[in-house]
Amino acid sequence: MQKQLSALIVEDNEQDATLLVRELRRGGYDLSFDRVDTADAMRAALDTGIWDIVLSDYSMPRFNAPAALALVRERNLDLPFIIISGTVGEETAVASLRAGAHDFIVKGSLARLLPAIGREMREAELRVEKKKIHEQLLISERMASVGLVAASVAHEINNPLAILVSNLELASEQIDRLLAGALGEDVPGLLTEHIRGLAAPLRDAHEAAERVRLIARDLKVFSRSQETDCQGPVDIHSMLEFAIRMASNEIRHRARLTRDYREVAAVNGNESRLGQVFLNLIINAAQAIPEGNASNNEIRIVTRMEAAGRVAIEFHDTGAGIPADVIPHIFDAFFTTKVAAVGTGLGLAICRRIITEHDGEISVTSRTGSGTVFRIVLCAANQLASAKPAASVKALAQRSGRVLVVDDEQMLCSAIERILGANHHVTTVTSARDALGKLAAGERFDLILCDLMMPEMSGMDLHDELRRSIPDQVKKLMFMSGGAFTDNARAFLARSSSEMIDKPFKSAALRQAVQRFLQ
Repeated sequence: MQKQLSALIVEDNEQDATLLVRELRRGGYDLSFDRVDTADAMRAALDTGIWDIVLSDYSMPRFNAPAALALVRERNLDLPFIIISGTVGEETAVASLRAGAHDFIVKGSLARLLPAIGREMREAELRVEKKKIHEQLLISERMASVGLVAASVAHEINNPLAILVSNLELASEQIDRLLAGALGEDVPGLLTEHIRGLAAPLRDAHEAAERVRLIARDLKVFSRSQETDCQGPVDIHSMLEFAIRMASNEIRHRARLTRDYREVAAVNGNESRLGQVFLNLIINAAQAIPEGNASNNEIRIVTRMEAAGRVAIEFHDTGAGIPADVIPHIFDAFFTTKVAAVGTGLGLAICRRIITEHDGEISVTSRTGSGTVFRIVLCAANQLASAKPAASVKALAQRSGRVLVVDDEQMLCSAIERILGANHHVTTVTSARDALGKLAAGERFDLILCDLMMPEMSGMDLHDELRRSIPDQVKKLMFMSGGAFTDNARAFLARSSSEMIDKPFKSAALRQAVQRFLQ
């Protein structure tokens, strides 16, 4: 079978060029070539053609090999460059190799040409492969750094957000009680109108805070995309909504988004990595559609159950479509039709790898001018996500308890005290050392509600110290966290039996969690 070779021949002598071509074809190459002998002609050839190798004479009337090599290097092209000449000496040959030429062959000794080309082509392939691996490692490191930053940002947002959400809910509850006369007072009509006027701004502020809470939660999901061992039932629709929120800025100026969700099963997998796939496909769909005509374009997401308990997810867009000659390559690593600042050529390759790791399939159908459909099929878990039996909610008997709140945010401590204070005796401290001091002095609590990540002494450190010195109180720990963004924190939560509530929490959720714990 003949080997494909595209050669740029830099030679002013047509007869010498013919000899080269004959030698290459005799060596089994299916050759395509162009011959140039000036700098302008070579610039045009490099800019418009795709070449495997450059074969250059050293000296020509209007050009030479060092100038040709310089043009290749200017364009950062990793092309084997072999000089073939009979007019220069050893010193010139050595200087050419030092300048970046890969070999130097005397025109009268073309027996070395074919082995040299074979060697240089293999080495060029190895260099390309090493470059791909290096770029993939850099991107993996960058993604890990982005994930760490996302987790850290989510944690820093969640602390003040917990204060904001808690106080907005408390203020709304107080206003509702006033309006309902729950405080046992007759409120004058004018004051009632003023109080009622506060309800709408508070409601809007609470809705805005809820949107920020969802963003912070999505950042936490994104930050876990490197954790390949976090497996479990994944609600496909929840992960699609995560991806839609994260991609909303790309979508809104380009297309309408339509959801065609059917009842589907949960799938077993890693929710953050599946969310990464969905996000990538939605962004690709959006970027296939030009900005400015959103009302006439559509991105449609379809979910359905298929035979043999499989879940299908489809991403339809009305973009420009993918040319037929491009489709076979779109899942290849580093293949991209986007400009360098927009695409790395790794997105779809990573998507395919993740879906394959989940024992699934990903495919594409497209036609130029008619849009594109990416289709994912995954194995379903045992039960329908939307048909899960509702958890039975028992009315818990109200039980009062002594609660110690440990958090370095004083305002959050105050908010929790206001939430729980009506039914429990609440003590607050702003450091784990202060909490340890109270416990070491003999105070005992029915619940220690403790932040996981704090400066100086963390909730994890408090847990370990209590286990050593006051073991009866370690069982009273319930952690609260805006995000475990360190390896130590994640490992601690994986092995700990202590309960945890995520920040920001709703007032009702906190009260219920405390009641369950005290039961």
